[in-house]
Amino acid sequence: MGGITTDNIILLLITLVLLYLVFKFIKGIIKTIITIILILTLGVSAYNIFIAKKSVSDEIDRYKIDYAYFNDVKDISSQAKQTVDDIENNKNVNQNINKLSELRNKAQVLNHSSDLDALHNRYINTFDGIILGCKGYSTAKQVGEQTKKIDELKKDLDVSIKDIVSAR
Repeated sequence: MGGITTDNIILLLITLVLLYLVFKFIKGIIKTIITIILILTLGVSAYNIFIAKKSVSDEIDRYKIDYAYFNDVKDISSQAKQTVDDIENNKNVNQNINKLSELRNKAQVLNHSSDLDALHNRYINTFDGIILGCKGYSTAKQVGEQTKKIDELKKDLDVSIKDIVSAR
């Protein structure tokens, strides 16, 4: 069953070769994606410089602004994800909804290039949807609590004839 046998060694070697091929394949896919992104980036820059007649300094400034924008969006998104997780775990729901609104307002005023307007608007709309969903979750939670209270009170109203007779 156990131990070092020829079959186990062959199986181990086949597994190692397959793992090597999988990692090499994934590495190739990542390199291809990075290459495509670089080609598209250079293509957009070439279009802006040669056809749209923008200056090279404008293009460099656009990349700086957009790089800062994506870093800020990454930070805001991670904070928002943590806040939504806290809401799902019923931790300070109303405070966390207010925090989401603050994060949305912070994201709204982020500086970005005009090329990212559509992406930025979609990001803000997604934020609005998350905030509405969390407010709905909060309302549903409150309704559930009120329903439990009503059920408890309803049980108190359930008075039987035996209770009325015994009260006299």
